Amino acid sequence: MVFPSALSALWSAILLTVLLTTAVYSNVVYDDDPLQPVTADETVSVGGTVTLTCRVAESDNSSLQWSNTAQQTLYFGEKRALRDNRIQLLHSTSTELTITIADVQLSDEGEYKCAIFTMPVRTARATVTVLGVPGKPQISGLETPVQEGQKVTLTCTSTGSKPPAKLHWYRGDQELEGHLDVVESNPDDPTYNVSSELTLEVTSSDDNALITCAVDHPSLAPGDKRSEQTLRVLYSPNVQIHPGSNLPREGEKFSLRCTGTSNPEPTSYIWEKKDGELPILAKADGAVLHFPMLNKSDNGVYVCHADNGIGNNQGEYILLVQDPADKNSELVTPSSSPFTSSSLLPTTFPTDVDFDSGSTSSLDIISTDYSHPTHDAPTFSTTTLSNALFPDLPFSPDSVSPSLTPPAFPSSIAPSSAIPSYSTPSSSLTPSVSVQQNGVYNVPDEAGNIPDPTVMAPSSGVDHAVIGGVVAVIVFILLCLLIVLGRYLIRHKGTYLTHEAKGSDDAPDADTAIINAEGGQSGSEDKKEYFI
Repeated sequence: MVFPSALSALWSAILLTVLLTTAVYSNVVYDDDPLQPVTADETVSVGGTVTLTCRVAESDNSSLQWSNTAQQTLYFGEKRALRDNRIQLLHSTSTELTITIADVQLSDEGEYKCAIFTMPVRTARATVTVLGVPGKPQISGLETPVQEGQKVTLTCTSTGSKPPAKLHWYRGDQELEGHLDVVESNPDDPTYNVSSELTLEVTSSDDNALITCAVDHPSLAPGDKRSEQTLRVLYSPNVQIHPGSNLPREGEKFSLRCTGTSNPEPTSYIWEKKDGELPILAKADGAVLHFPMLNKSDNGVYVCHADNGIGNNQGEYILLVQDPADKNSELVTPSSSPFTSSSLLPTTFPTDVDFDSGSTSSLDIISTDYSHPTHDAPTFSTTTLSNALFPDLPFSPDSVSPSLTPPAFPSSIAPSSAIPSYSTPSSSLTPSVSVQQNGVYNVPDEAGNIPDPTVMAPSSGVDHAVIGGVVAVIVFILLCLLIVLGRYLIRHKGTYLTHEAKGSDDAPDADTAIINAEGGQSGSEDKKEYFI
């Protein structure tokens, strides 16, 4: 009874050894065996096409054969063995057999075998790996705006990946680090669902930031699958005040504009002045504070409060009112300059200047005698100019250039007969020109005689002064007469009793009053009346 059991065990061990040796022999590729088939492993995504190729170095007219994972023959040489339209013959010779499988599914994954029926049978295996393409990621948690300073947790989920995909977070171009990915397997197919969370503490700078969740998987090129959402942040206004002019001057118009950068936009603006009330003339119109005419008393710190319902913030502006623009300046010209002083005049005069209007702005260039040109130390004559009248004139002797050209006087300023002539430097220097405010120009004659600059030119201003004086005297005399007449009338005003009215106060009737008035009460008995 013991021996048969031992023999059975021995035969079983020998059989397993033979089978194992045969299996190992069939998978060993011998470099010196020209009939051994050669294959390669392939990886394909779901829905793609995979190509399987089997080759031998030499042929003994034996046929090559491809079998699937279920040991079903797909092709035997050129003959189709399995009716599956997805499987097609691509190339068939005595040394090669190539087939394609289109629209690959997850069920197609496995080990495919190529065999050549020689003695013994030689085989080779090719492993086909099918990748599950992950779906487009979905971001949740940004359905409503987030208030500044709060934390928000975002979730990104991708399904159907094999192997499990990896998720990456981005804010703009900056990659963010989220929590570890959570991988869950699907019960219906060998794929996985992957999710990732990201927690942010938002600031005002995150408003309108683009949050991106991207999928990293072998079946995808970088950036193929990604989702983007805009982060909306609610924050209080960031207030700034912009002046209407960088150089506010006294007497000019001015304005301050308040801008508040916020989400949502500011709904109200309130203006105030530190350490005091707003100027009486200042008018607040929403975000703008208007000054119709600046004054030195407007100096101070102005504050703008902006409110958008989320918060309130303020901005400040320091107003310093400058003096009005100074219209007077001085021009110093050397009397011994090698060029005529007329070349110091501006090339053009302003067309809106009226020389006869009696304006106090003037240009007086003192005439200088050049009849005896010498090279002594130059002397200077100072002339007061009006910036508004001659804006192009230099303000110092150093800024005078001999390249300046003579002025071109408009016909509306002076007649052609009053415009002086100009000449280039020569042996006899041309005298300078005296320009008066009323438009009269003193021009030296050919003999070199220069009119006395102290002599006043005829001016209509003198006539106006005389007429004004006469009118003032007449008005004064009339006022004196009215005063005298008034005093006289006041002194002689009252009630007077005439001679005929004497004794009328005590008379009982009019007849008695007349009788008493004629002779008085004492003599009333001596009077007699005669009737005719």
